[in-house]
This record gives sequence, C-alpha cells and structure tokens, in this order.
Amino acid sequence: MAISDVHNILIIGPTASDKNVDLSTALYDTVEILHKLGFKTSIIVEDPTSLLSSGEFLDRIIVERVTGDNILKYLNDYHPDAILPTIGDKNALGIIASLNGKISNIRILGTNYLASLATFKRELFIKKLSQNNLPVINFVSSDDETEIYSFIRKIGFPIIARRKYSNRHFSGWTNINNLFELDNFMSLEDLEDTKIEIERSIRGFSEYSFTVMRDRYENAALVGTIEDIEPIGIHHLDSNLISPAVSLNDSKLQKLRNYSIQLAQVFNVVGACTVHFAYNHKTNECYITEFIPRLSEETKFLEYATSYPLATVVVELSLGYHLDKVQLDSGSNFNGATEPFVDHITSRFPLWTDPKQRYLGPSKTSNSSIVVNGFSIEEVLNRGALNDKINDNLERYNELHKLDDDELFEKIIHPTNWMLDVLLEALRRKFEIPVLSEITSINVPYLVALQNVIDNSAVIRDDEVDENNIERLVDYGIKGVGNSKLLKNRDDIVTRTVVKSKRAVGASGPGFMNHNYFVTSGISNDIDFNERNKIIVRSPIITSKTDIMVRQFVLLQLVKSIEQNGLEAVVIGREPWTAPLSVRYKVLEIDDPHREMRDLKLIPDDKIFKVIDFSKVWNLDAGDTENEDVFPINAREIKNVNITGDTTIKVMVVTDGNNYLAPSIIYRTVKNSQTYEISDFNNFLSVENKDEILTIIKHELDLYKEINIFNLEIVRRNDHWVVTKIHEGMTEDIIRHELASSVHVIDTLVKLILGNKIDDGLSLDEIFKNYDTNYLVTTNDKKYQLLDYDGVQELLKKL
Repeated sequence: MAISDVHNILIIGPTASDKNVDLSTALYDTVEILHKLGFKTSIIVEDPTSLLSSGEFLDRIIVERVTGDNILKYLNDYHPDAILPTIGDKNALGIIASLNGKISNIRILGTNYLASLATFKRELFIKKLSQNNLPVINFVSSDDETEIYSFIRKIGFPIIARRKYSNRHFSGWTNINNLFELDNFMSLEDLEDTKIEIERSIRGFSEYSFTVMRDRYENAALVGTIEDIEPIGIHHLDSNLISPAVSLNDSKLQKLRNYSIQLAQVFNVVGACTVHFAYNHKTNECYITEFIPRLSEETKFLEYATSYPLATVVVELSLGYHLDKVQLDSGSNFNGATEPFVDHITSRFPLWTDPKQRYLGPSKTSNSSIVVNGFSIEEVLNRGALNDKINDNLERYNELHKLDDDELFEKIIHPTNWMLDVLLEALRRKFEIPVLSEITSINVPYLVALQNVIDNSAVIRDDEVDENNIERLVDYGIKGVGNSKLLKNRDDIVTRTVVKSKRAVGASGPGFMNHNYFVTSGISNDIDFNERNKIIVRSPIITSKTDIMVRQFVLLQLVKSIEQNGLEAVVIGREPWTAPLSVRYKVLEIDDPHREMRDLKLIPDDKIFKVIDFSKVWNLDAGDTENEDVFPINAREIKNVNITGDTTIKVMVVTDGNNYLAPSIIYRTVKNSQTYEISDFNNFLSVENKDEILTIIKHELDLYKEINIFNLEIVRRNDHWVVTKIHEGMTEDIIRHELASSVHVIDTLVKLILGNKIDDGLSLDEIFKNYDTNYLVTTNDKKYQLLDYDGVQELLKKL
C-alpha cells in the first residue's frame, strides 16, 4: 500500500552528467514509474542532459546548482510532500543530512537523515556499527602520542596513518609495518594543531560489495554480489569486477549477507543499500568499510547482471510497498523478495584511453569500462580484459616477453593496469600459482583461470582440438576456433557439447585477427523474433565516459521511434546497452562485435528493413558503404576551417536529400570572458538571418542527396555568417538539440528512413519552426538555467 499523504515529490538529481552516466537510466525509470503511479514529480538538476528526455514524465524541471540552499528555496516556494534523494549522487545524501531540523512536514523517502549523515561522518558510522556488533575498522584521531601508541598496541601492525591539518586537509595515507617505521613517521615535523589519524591496515584484503533491498516492514533480500579481482589498495573502479562473487563459499556468503541486511536495518534504509567488505581469507578477518544507501554505478551493473529492476523497486519500496508485492511498470507481478539466481558471470573491466601502463592505487585513473557476460571466469576474461580487439593484448605480450624475471617480478609487486597480462606472462614462465597469490593477494580461482586461458590457447595454436578437449574449450568461452577442421567437419562432436545450443563464427578473418583465439560467445537459437520487420541498430563496440551519454540518448530515441512507427528494434554491439526498463523489454539486444548478424543469418533478409549504424566507421563490415540498406549515423567531420569569432551558431539540419528542416539552432557568444549558449535560437533570428542561413545550408549541402543529419557551425564575421565546421551524423550536440527543441530530430530522421518526405516549398518559418517557450542557457559550458522568452531577451540585451 503506497503512502497515502504523498502526492507531489521532489527528486534530487545528479550533478555533472558525464560523471553519473549510470544514474541516467535509473533516473528515467524512476520518473516514469512515478508518473504511471499517478504522482506529480519535480526535479532539481544541474545538467538537464542527464534526464535522457525523461522530462516528458516530469511536471517541473528546475535547472540550478544542486545545493542545500536551492533545495530549501524550492521547498519554501512549492511545498512538495516528499523528497527522493536516492537517484542523486553522493551530493544528494549530503543535502539530506544538512536538512535535518530545517524541514518538518516533508517526508524523506528511501534514505533518512541518519543514513545520509553516516556516509560522511566516519565517527557516527563506526559508532553505530560498533553498537550493533557489526565488524568495522576502529581508528583514532589525536595529537596525544600516548593515546596514539596505546591504540596501536591494541590493534597491532600493520597500520596506516595520515596527518589531519587544522584547515581540514589531509596528507596521504602512509603504510606502517613496524615500530621503527612508526617512530620515523611520528618524528616528522608537525604543524600546529595537527592531528594524526591511525587505523588498522587492510591492504591486500579481498574486496566485496553486497547490495540488498529492504522495505519499511523489515523484509529484505540480497540482490547481488560483486568481487574485485584485485585486492584492497586499488580503487574499486580501477579493479576488474566479477558478479557473483565466486571466491566466497556458502558460509562466508551467508555471513556477509546477514551483515548487509543488519546494516540496512540499523540505518533504517528503505530501498537499495550497497555494503562494501574487506575480507582476509587467511585469518577470516572481516570489516565493513562503507555503505551506499542509494543507487550507484554498482546497482546499475547488478541490474544488468541479474535482470533485477533495482531502480523501479527502490521507488515502490520508498512509497510504502511490500518487497514481495512490488509491481513493475508493465503491471505484471514481480516478487522482489526473491533473491535472483544467475547461471552466468558478469564482469566489468576498466579501460584507459592511454594504452601505456599506469600504476594503480587508491585514486581512480580509468576513464571508461566494458561489461561482458559468460559462463566461466575464463570466458569473461577472454571476452573482456584479455580480448585483443579491446586492449591490444598482443602488444602487451610482446613488451612483457622482453623483460627478464627480475623485471617481471617488479611488475608483479607494483600493480598496473596490465596486471592480468603480467600474471599471464608469469604463468607462462612457470611461476607457481600459490606464490603469485601470496604476492599479489589475488584469489587462486582467478590465477587458475588465467592458467586455463594459456593452456587453451596452446591447444588451439598447435591444432590439437579433438573429442577430448572440445567441450572444455567451449565451457571456457571458445565458441569457434577459426579454421579448425573439427568444428567445420565434425558435426557429431559439436552436437555432443554445449555448442549445440549456440551459433558462432570465427573472428580470425581478413582485417580483424584475434590473437587470443577467442570468438564471440555466440547467440542462442531460442531467440524469439516476432513477425514484424526489423530495423537493426548497431551500437559502438567501446564508448568512453565522454560519449556514453550520447550513445545512450541516441539509442533510446531511436528505439522509441522505431517502435512507434510499427517496426521492431534489434540493438547489436559489443557492450550492453543499459536501456530504461520500459524499453528494455521491447528490444532484442545481441552481443555482436563484428559480423555474427550477417554470417549466421539470424534474421531472414526479407525481415530486415534497414540497418542503422551508430558504431565507429572502422567497425563497418566491408561493403557496407556501398549497401543502401545500411544507414550510418555516427559522426563524421566533412569540413573544418580555422576561422574564429565571438559569435557562433550551431545549426541542426535534417534533410531527405532535396529539402531541409533546421528545427534547432544553438547560439554561442563570448562577453567579458564568459561564454554563453542559448538553445532554440530559431525564435530570436530575424527573417534576414534565416534567409541567409538557409542559403548557406543549401550551398554547403548541395552535393549531399541522401537522407541525413548535419551539424553546421557558422561564425559571424564582418556582418556575414561563415561556415567553419560541418559534421554529418550524431555529434555530442545531439542531446542539446533534441532536448531543447520541440521538434524531435531523431524521430524525424527515422520517419525519413521509412520513406516519408519533407514537403516542397516550405516557408522560412516552417523550415526553422520551433514551438518551445523555455530556453536552455549554458554559461561557461557547465552552468545551466532555463529562461522564458522575456528572460532570454533581457540576457541578449546585456550581451
């Protein structure tokens, strides 16, 4: 039963969208389910691009800095019944903690004051856990040497220490292993009013995270577990993550599960709660290191790994629903109290733009990631971290192969982002697995898996695939071995293995060699395609944090438009697409890094209406550029002239090859070293300017006679507009154009692909037509605000 006195809810949104891309689809799911349940919703958000067009479900959008003062101002102006902070980032929890005592009759949903405050106040966190007999690392913060040494005698070595200065800054943590090192640290020159913080060192412990769901009636369930392959001492998001945690036996799993549920009860968390553990398998020491009472990167990862709709369930639990009676937005019954059982492994591997080695430590250095599924550790390693197409592992092998044993040993004891490749090289040189586990603190199952990868590669390389090892190879993720005669000619062998339920193609064809002999995991024969014609959407193989928002946004809009126009969308790509829940059930997702769709003929040719390619140009199959059924929409620069000016406009143009629409124009100008951008500037252009811009569009695009989207950047010089840049396809500006414009550019493009035409003889007003009444203003590319027509006019007068 939902809470009866809540009708209007304020959502605290995330801050910078490029740092919170995993919250975007959670935000979409949240506002959609609230809308369908009949609640009025508002959101305060710094960057509206994080909404992924969920603005259609919101009653009010406030584009402001997400601060406590701005939240209080909204509460005083509009008086919502409740606040939902669980889809904001850590900043949202800080705001909730700061509101204690400042609001009286407004409910906080999901995460209360105490839980929010405990994520920031370490003393409170430790006190609450100690009071409830939960394992936590105690620490001391003092300027009294007697107190410090007394505390260390109680906890023993090793320890870590840092200096806390009066200005609230901290030194880095120092590892201290004995009394001699401690005396040296204590003898360092102190600043006045400096305290020293000491705590037990857990460096080298295994790291796990458990996510549980809990309702207000004390019902709880474990949704999923994640294990870091690398030990504590390396940032969680620089580690290779595995779900479920495979190195925990049942007794250890149940122990940590019970701790997680008990912690959620202690802080009265309603919704999702992720608990991080440090575990020493030699001594069975276990500590809770932190907890996250909100949605996060980990909950999005688990949502994909387990198919458990976390964001939707969190909303319903926050509104008072029982965990075992939650309803999905589709209306079907869903027993949220049933703990998911998964028969596969899901892994998240960090990626670095720079291919060189980078030393790893407590600070995050990776800038992207990729998620893969498989049925064994070997399979996910082959598909992810050890895949040549992603990480250039052959180049890594060649560099590491040149090192002598002492140099290689240095790489082992000082971890880098090449750690798995370093361990592979050590295993090739017959380093013993127990010794490597002792040195690196990496659990034995992962080292055994690496040894199996080496053995499997040797079998394939030496052409020794036979009846005795084919099934083991398949279990380890080898679903095809290039030109192996066995797989081509011995169907009786293949059908006796799990290959009988998979189809796969070798990836060692011309132009894309795969040196670890790994081929894509294959596609089940049981995929149920309906009778509707299909539009296949190819997504990028790998995306960085800078363009993942663009990919998510474009894929969402494409799929919605394809469905609305009566066709079925099929999304294929190397990386899973984290679609909103309502779209996820309508779309077939296929892991296809190169050519399975074509070579396996999974969909009859007469059912494929069009292929929309949103992958990188180098990923297109040979001949695609000549294929009329393949429509590329990835961005491609076709003009770049080095001309600058203080005033620029970005024009989004849609064409059917003959006529044009320019529904979205972004105006950019510089004044007093401040940069301003105004969306939907169509409504502020004079007739003369529109006529001049249309003339430029026709001149620049005259040679392009196909359906397409173009982005023109035009600079004002000497009272004339001059084109400086032209891109075709979906650039980073597509989100600004699409969200800011009342004309949905992507849907217009899909309609043109389906055969519609732009009318002949449109007037200037019709070509540049836009119905918007609110305009997105961006200052210095980071501060956003929404203004009405009069507000923009006032701003233009100042500029």
